[in-house]
Amino acid sequence: MHKHIKSLTSLRGIAALVIVVHHFSYSTLPKAGSTLSAYSDFFRNGYLWVDFFFILSGFIMTHVYAENFYSKVSLDKYRSYLFSRFARIYPLHIFILLLFVGLQIAKTLLLNTFAFTGKFNFTALFANIFLLQAFDLRCPPLLWCNTYWNEPAWSISVEFVIYCIFPFLLFILLKNNKNDLIIYSCSLLSILLLITFTRGNLDSIVGIPSIARCGLECVLGIITYKVYRRGNYKKYFNLNLLTIIAIIWIIMIMNYYWHPFRNFHDWLVLPAFSLLILGVSFNNNSVISKVLNSQSMLYLGTISYSIYMVHWFVQDLLKLLWLYNFHEVFGRTFTNYQALTSLGLFLMIVLLAASLTYRFIEVPARNYLKSTIVGK
Repeated sequence: MHKHIKSLTSLRGIAALVIVVHHFSYSTLPKAGSTLSAYSDFFRNGYLWVDFFFILSGFIMTHVYAENFYSKVSLDKYRSYLFSRFARIYPLHIFILLLFVGLQIAKTLLLNTFAFTGKFNFTALFANIFLLQAFDLRCPPLLWCNTYWNEPAWSISVEFVIYCIFPFLLFILLKNNKNDLIIYSCSLLSILLLITFTRGNLDSIVGIPSIARCGLECVLGIITYKVYRRGNYKKYFNLNLLTIIAIIWIIMIMNYYWHPFRNFHDWLVLPAFSLLILGVSFNNNSVISKVLNSQSMLYLGTISYSIYMVHWFVQDLLKLLWLYNFHEVFGRTFTNYQALTSLGLFLMIVLLAASLTYRFIEVPARNYLKSTIVGK
């Protein structure tokens, strides 16, 4: 039985919150974004924590499934693994999708406007139902395609593709212990080329190219885990110092928004994410470990998937209700203070909603699906 690495659970929660702040402040309420950017561009760069998720996913899944797929990829283990992954992500995804369908109906009733148009068309709906929202073949794959009802859910579409090939990646990469540095470096270089020759930044790499984005970063996570398991780096590096270096590195990159060289800006943070994961994976008595292992931080990480999946719906619901009640776009006349206050209230609503969906949707549905397959 693999040992649970608690500190990484907490990091998931932090990453989810940064992404929520980024989306709300720079998509729903730009006034909040401009106010935050006056001090730092940390949250403007918040989309980079999706890439942290991809690296962390590769690390954690290797931790969980390394023994299953080290020797071979058997059909039984592969089927059980894939169903477990499906049960983990799909029930909440489909529940949120149903909420968006309800929101489209509400928009028709409250605003007397047409529903199921634009990106909320039925074709996109069916693509989302089957986790194919990253495969809009009606437009060139390097261009932006509006196929996402729940905007953040684009990532689970590409993640599920990577889930399908992950056991085979493990089987190949776990056997080879001599070329880890080369594989890591080549993956990093490939990501830089992907950014440079597609959209110029990681934020805009969606659709089909995002499969490469997710897959390559998953490889970074696998190699990072192999370094963690060997543990020989602990002889040469102080773990607390390593964590502090990673945090400073991440903050320095995210504090600034480089208009030129966006490709290098986004790319440079990726190794720091690997270092952060390495640094916090070993529990010790440091202040950082104590904070990450606190009950509140662990709970935040536990509900992180619900936070990530529910917040865009809360945004759209808020905009609809505001337009219905006040007949103007949400936040258009807000002062800076009102914008930041709205951000704080929004975060509290999202945390409450995520707590409810985690308890009443995510966990019960996952357990039901897993018990059903086990029962067979």
